[in-house]
Amino acid sequence: MDCLTANINENDQFLTKLKSSDSVLNSFYQYDAMSPESFKEALNKPSNGREKALASIIGEYMSDLDLSDQQRESIDKLSRGAKVVIGGQQAGLFGGPLYTFHKILSIVNLSLQVEDEYQKEVVPVFWIAGEDHDFDEVNHTYVFNPKKAMLQKVKYHTMTPPESNVSRYTPDKEALIEALDQFMGQLQETEHTKVLHETMLSLIQKYETWTDIFKALLHTVFKDYGVLFIDAQDPKLRQLEQPILKEMLKQHEAVDNAFRQQQARTVEAGFSQMIQTDTNVHLFLHEEDMRQLLTFEDGKFYTSKSQTGYTEAELLEILEQEPERFSNNVVTRPIMEEWLFNTLSFIGGPSEIKYWAELKGAFDVLDVDMPIVLLRMKITYLTPLVEKLLNRYEINTEDVITNGIDDEKDKFIRAHASDNFLEQLDALQENQQEVYKQLLAEVKDNEDNKNLVIKNNQIHHTQYDYLRKRYFHNIERENAISMKHFREINDALHPMGGLQERIWNALQIMNDFGMDVFSPSTYPPLRYTLNQIIIKP
Repeated sequence: MDCLTANINENDQFLTKLKSSDSVLNSFYQYDAMSPESFKEALNKPSNGREKALASIIGEYMSDLDLSDQQRESIDKLSRGAKVVIGGQQAGLFGGPLYTFHKILSIVNLSLQVEDEYQKEVVPVFWIAGEDHDFDEVNHTYVFNPKKAMLQKVKYHTMTPPESNVSRYTPDKEALIEALDQFMGQLQETEHTKVLHETMLSLIQKYETWTDIFKALLHTVFKDYGVLFIDAQDPKLRQLEQPILKEMLKQHEAVDNAFRQQQARTVEAGFSQMIQTDTNVHLFLHEEDMRQLLTFEDGKFYTSKSQTGYTEAELLEILEQEPERFSNNVVTRPIMEEWLFNTLSFIGGPSEIKYWAELKGAFDVLDVDMPIVLLRMKITYLTPLVEKLLNRYEINTEDVITNGIDDEKDKFIRAHASDNFLEQLDALQENQQEVYKQLLAEVKDNEDNKNLVIKNNQIHHTQYDYLRKRYFHNIERENAISMKHFREINDALHPMGGLQERIWNALQIMNDFGMDVFSPSTYPPLRYTLNQIIIKP
């Protein structure tokens, strides 16, 4: 495998400022993510004292998996107070979008690099956001059908979607297998297809809950690199979290004020507001089999759906007896994560690292350190067929990744059009425009006739535009195979107007490149980088 890096112009000032250690941006974080001194400082911070309990909880959570020697070693390191590189994601159907796997690749690679460069033990950890309850975000995925040269949506269908978090959800296995068969049926059969299909069937049949199937898939792919997994909704984890949950409840007003003030400062500095939330508590309570957001009003805490009112003392009593009923929202989840772990670096997607900039004040209120916040690696996979098509039409890969195929497609159509036809059409339109100017001059004193001429002119110009458009459309029809090729290139490298990793599913890449494609050793010298990575055989 070849591993190439490219500078892609994303027109994102936030990322440009992050890469350049911009002082204004860095004021919203605890560390300059680009500075080696930040890593030295974070690595030398004392452990938080929760490492042994946390290692035990993770070991128990992963006990249903066939742990690798590397994972057992990671648990031992964690118990000794090793720093972690961590990131997380919701549990998507069949692993969800590619960027979930790229987060883990980033976590693994950065962990290995830091261990090598600083001679300190570092553990890769992936945080499964099982407390999330927006099932519509995770119940579908996309697959590219090479025969049709089209992306197809594949959805897990159920008449009873969960109102609670996904960790509590047990899917209908027949419906899940039906979705898997639909997905696999769209793929081009390769030497990897049968093993991939059998592996997924085995995981669906062996594990019960939505997040356990997700966890087992990620474990299958990354176990040899010592990656540890934990579900945010794990009951034992909730028990360990009781002290910080208590502080989040008691100091909810100070946390909310600090968050709002910090958010206002980021907007003042010219950055877009990322977090949209009306709550002033930033915690959920599980009640009546639903995950309900808490809001404080007139001295009481109210649930968002059942509108049950609680005093602070009543909620603290529930927390004491049933901590698993509580969960975090977008504001308090990062704080919880960092309170639990001795974190060196958090790795997230572009939106995640932007919303972390709005949270430092809330971290300070709860006396929790922010980690070094870094962007996950961005990776695009270039199949032999797509590479062949790019060469055939002399198209630059990086341009398509950034801007899509439209410019190249238009250039192709223009090249197959008659210059004489287009010139004559332009001349005819310009000539008519001159004639209409004369007509307007003739009727300038009559408002009704003036409006009549203007309207008629507009109609004729619309017809010229229609003629030009239909002429180009006929060229497209005459070159249907090339149009299919352009669509295939675009859906592979710039699907739905964005990066491949936001739409394509990891199973498709494993079907094309092999089950071990996401192993960091597959395409050396892969190292953590902020540049775009392009992978090809």
